[in-house]
Amino acid sequence: MKKIKLAFLFLSIVLCITLNAQNKPKQKSKGKNYPESFSIQKSDFDKIMNEAGNSTLKFPSNIFIDQSFVQLNTKNGDMHFVKVKLSYFPKSYLLIQENGVYSTVVFIMSDDKSVFYKGKLNKEILNMKKCSEDDIVSE
Repeated sequence: MKKIKLAFLFLSIVLCITLNAQNKPKQKSKGKNYPESFSIQKSDFDKIMNEAGNSTLKFPSNIFIDQSFVQLNTKNGDMHFVKVKLSYFPKSYLLIQENGVYSTVVFIMSDDKSVFYKGKLNKEILNMKKCSEDDIVSE
């Protein structure tokens, strides 16, 4: 009787170990690895700022913004706000807010909190750098 109990216990342990070894973790991001940083040319940035709402962007040279959809482009006085649904980053938006000529805030946020980027605009290029949600909320 003891041998049967030990054999049953041994088989149960082996079965549990085998089943746990076969379970593979699910991938979070459909095979896409998000870069630590990327850039957008100033000329492309200017085109985005001038694109009408409800239109699709065509920038074949930049996969991060190509085929993205401008949801909103609005001006009120010297404030200008643009919201772009990005095609490269699922459930993510490029958000741009200009307050006059000296203050421009650019960031990417995702609905599922999978990706966040903060942008810094120079004279010739917009550099987007991966960050945490707290970095954007504190802006």
